Amino acid sequence: MSGTEEVKDVTCRINGEEVTLSGEAAGSTVAALRARGLYGVRETCGLGVCGTCTVLLDGEPVSTCILPKFALEGRDVVTVEGAATAGELSELQKQFIESQAFQCSFCTPGFLASAQALLDRTSGELTRGEVEEGLQGHLCRCGSYDAINDAIIAVSRRRGASDPDAGVA
Repeated sequence: MSGTEEVKDVTCRINGEEVTLSGEAAGSTVAALRARGLYGVRETCGLGVCGTCTVLLDGEPVSTCILPKFALEGRDVVTVEGAATAGELSELQKQFIESQAFQCSFCTPGFLASAQALLDRTSGELTRGEVEEGLQGHLCRCGSYDAINDAIIAVSRRRGASDPDAGVA
C-alpha cells in the first residue's frame, strides 16, 4: 500500500461462517477470498468478463475480480467450496461430474455458481436457451458448453419432476 489506500475491516459471512477481512477496503474480493484459502475462486481476466471468479453474493452471481472488498460488508458469500454440505457434493456438482461438464475445471466453479443461482430462481425444467442466457459472461476454453448445459438441464428436469406445482402459473 502506498499509504493513500483506506484500510478497513469488512465483516461478512463466507460459506456460512462469519469472518472479518482486513486490509485495503478497495482491494479485490477475489484476492481476499484466495487469501483465505478459497482457491476455487480464480482470476483470469481481471475485467469481469470471463466468469472464472464468479461466486454467489446474497444468492446472486458476481464477478469478484472487479468487486471491491468493502462491498461484502454484512453480506453472504458462497464459493464453490461452500456449495457442498457436510462434505457431500451438491446435486449440481454431482451432475457436473456425471455429465463430464468440465475439462480442465478452471472455469467450473464460476459456472457452478451461476448455474446454482439460475436453478434457485426458476422452477421446472429449464430450456437450453434459458441456460445459455443464464450463463452469459462465462468462457470455457475447453469448449464444454454442451455438457455444462446438459448437466444444468438434467438437474432442473429432476427438480421439475419432483415439484407438482412446477410450470403451473
